[in-house]
This record gives sequence, structure tokens and C-alpha cells, in this order.
Amino acid sequence: MVVVERKELSFLERIYFPAILKGLKITMSKMFAPRFTRQYPEEPLPTNEVTRGQPRLAVNPDDTIRCVSCGLCEAACPAYAITIDGHETERFIEREPERFDIDMLRCILCGFCEEACPKDAIYMSNELELADFSRAALVYDIEKLKRPVSALQDRIDYVKKINDRWQTSSST
Repeated sequence: MVVVERKELSFLERIYFPAILKGLKITMSKMFAPRFTRQYPEEPLPTNEVTRGQPRLAVNPDDTIRCVSCGLCEAACPAYAITIDGHETERFIEREPERFDIDMLRCILCGFCEEACPKDAIYMSNELELADFSRAALVYDIEKLKRPVSALQDRIDYVKKINDRWQTSSST
């Protein structure tokens, strides 16, 4: 049988005084240390071309939408947040969306819609703030989703740069 000898605790150790002092020391050092918490409404989150914010529809300079209602973004969406109804047009482009809705409460900002789009019509913007007073207001229709190409240009250039790395020059 092994006998374990225990150290005899002093009175201060028995009432946890050293532990309390150590805890107060840590608290005081953290209390007066410089803050690194972002003060959100006053300091917006930094964004760049890599930021995947809310999806937006690209609108050409002549005010035509790039989308042809193919439905690939709707099919690629894992959260089933996108709903598209297309209709025929008289223009060179044969179809365009009559209804294009994204339920932002369902959207998980994954960017699959951006990757699936063959016409470069949908891009992830740098718009991150998502707050409203009703659930219905967070179902964005085609008018809320439209953004000029110039507003999305940083993201468009980034996506093209990423996709170009997969292109190989064929030398024959």
C-alpha cells in the first residue's frame, strides 16, 4: 500500500486567497489592455474582392440584366434560397427572368450560384449587413438584387483571375 503525503495548507491557502489574487491580477491586466474588439456599427467590417457577401445580379451599362433564366444557380443552391421564373423576350437574348427571388434568410453565402452561372450574371457582393424588421423584407426580388457591373467590378475581376488559373494554353 502506497501512502501519499499531502502538503499541509496554510490558513490563506485554505481560504483560496492566493487564487483570488491571481484571478484579480489577470482581470486587471485584461481590463486595462488595449481593445481589439471591433465596435461594429461605428466601425464597418473591412471588405475586399475576396469577401463573399450577399449575391447580386449584374446589370449591363445599357440597363439590361445579364441573366438568361437558365436556372443553374437555382439548381446549385444547397439551401434552396433562389427562385427563378423566366419569360421570352423580343431582344437578341431569348429569355430573361420575370421573377428572380433570393430568400436571404435561407442563403448561406456559399457562392455556388456565382460558380454555376454560365453568363456571369450573379456575383457575391461585398454587402454584408443583413437586418430588417420583417421576414418578408428579407426576400429580395429582382429590383433589390440588381447592381451595375461597375459596382461589382472588383469581384468580377477576382473571379476571372481565379478561373483563369484553370485555363491551359494549348500548344500544338
